Amino acid sequence: MRDPTSPLTSDDRAGCRHLARERRIIIVTVFAAMMMVGEIAGGIAYGSMALLADGLHMVSHSAALGISVFAYAYARRFASDERFVFGTGKANALGGFCGAIILGGIAALMTVESVRRCFDPVAVAFDHAILVATLGLVVNTVSARVLDIDIEGDADHNLRSAYLHVLAAAVTSLLAILGLVAGKFLGLV
Repeated sequence: MRDPTSPLTSDDRAGCRHLARERRIIIVTVFAAMMMVGEIAGGIAYGSMALLADGLHMVSHSAALGISVFAYAYARRFASDERFVFGTGKANALGGFCGAIILGGIAALMTVESVRRCFDPVAVAFDHAILVATLGLVVNTVSARVLDIDIEGDADHNLRSAYLHVLAAAVTSLLAILGLVAGKFLGLV
């Protein structure tokens, strides 16, 4: 146990930095999970593939962010364990990699559902769906601000992965809004 009166070592500062990042990712994970439920429910209730796709993307987003939180907690817990000769930093990199794998799987599921709906379209309640998609964009924008990092200068792959997931979610929300607007005003159901 560290003496509270002694100065912080570089390991202590790194641990504090990781804990702060972990907390930011927890906040964003809660936002993502709440929005995921709202978008999937809205997609089903309003017949919107755009909302359903955004909600399914939020499943991957929530899972990937959860993995990021786990990776930080794991690295922190075992940071002083002598079995990890080179440290636990790789846990963060693996967390980011797992998030990318999940995102790819959800993209495949969205593709299958989109193709199915080309052959069996459903009625869409555009006004309600646009409102939910806009809320999703707001949540993703706030989440990006919470994770606000220097994407080029930050070597923390776990935080970078979480930030890129949030950016991808914001783009997905924007595309959902554009698709819903096109469907409503141009009849491109």
